[in-house]
Amino acid sequence: MADPLRPLRLVNFATRLVSIRLETAPAYSTGARLVWLLEILKLTEIEPPTPNPQSPISNPHPPRSTWLEIDTDALAGNVRALRAIVGSDRQLFAVVKANAYGHGAEIVGPAALAAGADRLAVATLGEAAVLRQVGVTAPILLLGYTPGYLGEELLGWQLAATLCDIETARQWSAVAVAAGKRIPVHVKVDTGMHRLGLASTNVPGFFFQLAELPGLFVEGIYTHFSTADEADQRYAQRQLKTFTDLLAVLSLQGQRPPLAHAANSAAILSLPESHLDAVRSGISLYGLHPSPEVPLPDAFRPVLSWKARIAQVKMLERGEPVSYGNTWRSPRLSTVAILPVGYADGFPRAPRTWQSVLINGQSAPIVGRVCMDMTVVDVTAICEAGEIVRAGDEVVLIGRQGAAAISAEEVARRTETINYEVTSRLMARLPRIVVSS
Repeated sequence: MADPLRPLRLVNFATRLVSIRLETAPAYSTGARLVWLLEILKLTEIEPPTPNPQSPISNPHPPRSTWLEIDTDALAGNVRALRAIVGSDRQLFAVVKANAYGHGAEIVGPAALAAGADRLAVATLGEAAVLRQVGVTAPILLLGYTPGYLGEELLGWQLAATLCDIETARQWSAVAVAAGKRIPVHVKVDTGMHRLGLASTNVPGFFFQLAELPGLFVEGIYTHFSTADEADQRYAQRQLKTFTDLLAVLSLQGQRPPLAHAANSAAILSLPESHLDAVRSGISLYGLHPSPEVPLPDAFRPVLSWKARIAQVKMLERGEPVSYGNTWRSPRLSTVAILPVGYADGFPRAPRTWQSVLINGQSAPIVGRVCMDMTVVDVTAICEAGEIVRAGDEVVLIGRQGAAAISAEEVARRTETINYEVTSRLMARLPRIVVSS
């Protein structure tokens, strides 16, 4: 009877021959050695190994040993909670810029719309194009600056754009008229943040100029608060009064657009009089607090978790160094775990690090410098507590493990930033996996 293991034995034999050849003839190039191995395989009638045709989409395992879990049930619950706050008579923009604050726009955009959001908002045309390419047909507003020369792209992708200067308006109108179409625009008003936008005193005259451009449809007008996430709401209230006074003037001119919006996530919670015709939910959509002063109600839940699996576990003698620069040395006989996570994933190296992760429901501190693709953590205390730490064990960087948890807000505190940045800097190379709670 034929030996079913013969092909494997032959491959092992050929590999041993190559090893011997490497020792006896080191002058051979790597390419020559590989060619020689393939010739041996050909003589033994064994096909060289081929790549696994299974795609990451059909593979039940993430294509990397670190990944993000996106809970679309939590997302849907957050949309419902927002709808309960603002009511059914207002439009709800789901803000999915910056790859949905790092959560994955291709997942979050369609899921937010399915849960009850009316429109999407992004920063750039490229972000909107990604959503159109995955089948989103709902209205999408570009919140950022869009140059005048992108008029054809606005028409092609059927997008609404922020507008705050007449030259851009003329360029877009000319393109739209030539195509026999109109571009929807939202005029942005600077009511005191002094970022992008027209001064409120210049807006009434600007609207008269826009009325002479047949290629534009002024669908909306909006402003943005700079302090709605603070306990002191006086400046936000001053901004809101400036905006509502302007809306009254435009109404008298017969030029008030159908959609006036001002409320971001913080103002949705703290300034209900700012809800107007529509609201824009960004950070709250993801179950993250706008700020410590303006926290989310209990109905909201975080959407994102970040996990990994231990790549390797090592024992270190006292005094042995870890990672670049040898900045950390083992103070005693220690056990460390190597994680397949690095600063190229959005796991910061400096000046402040994540400090620790969760393994077996316990804190494991980072030791040594975070590398581009790897990080080392000290699991000595976990092992001394009687836990076994193995390669393949789950690691939690954001989320819950047993009774312990690390929130995006906690990471922001450790790294001296805000939760917005913690998730928004999570890189595209991290697989996003949809989960249901």
